[in-house]
Amino acid sequence: MMMTENQNSLVYEIDEKGERVLVRSIESSSRAFLRFFNKTSRPVDVWWRDYNGAKRHYVRLEPGANYNINSFVTHPWEFTDVSTKERYVINNNPIYRPPRNIGGMMYRTNWNITVGVRTLRHTVLLVLATNLNDTNAVNSLGLPRVLAEELKHLISLIHRPPTPPQRD
Repeated sequence: MMMTENQNSLVYEIDEKGERVLVRSIESSSRAFLRFFNKTSRPVDVWWRDYNGAKRHYVRLEPGANYNINSFVTHPWEFTDVSTKERYVINNNPIYRPPRNIGGMMYRTNWNITVGVRTLRHTVLLVLATNLNDTNAVNSLGLPRVLAEELKHLISLIHRPPTPPQRD
């Protein structure tokens, strides 16, 4: 499914019929007892899409931490890096919905939050930004201006103090 976002932070997907549909919670009838594990090396914000499609913050997970949530199979969840706002995934999907077959199970299922597929460029810039604390150090690397500006931006995002999550 292809995803698009609009300026109000509503997210739309293209369904199997080729129709554009709003990502939102639909009903609360089939329970899903979940445990989200942050398998990344970065703090992650966990978000729920409500019945109107609005993004609601639930919890911030430190690397290696987990969180138990009682949800429903039609409820979509999203995960973002606290600093860079990069979208993380479960099973390579940026929007996670519990599988229908776990609906109604009386035990908790485990789901790993991981990093999605990145370009080599983005991966290298993230490694550099994580290891450089000062944007002035970028000037000595001899990078093309476009890459240097992108790296400086990432350094400023990664090394600023974390802020409380904002409702999108």
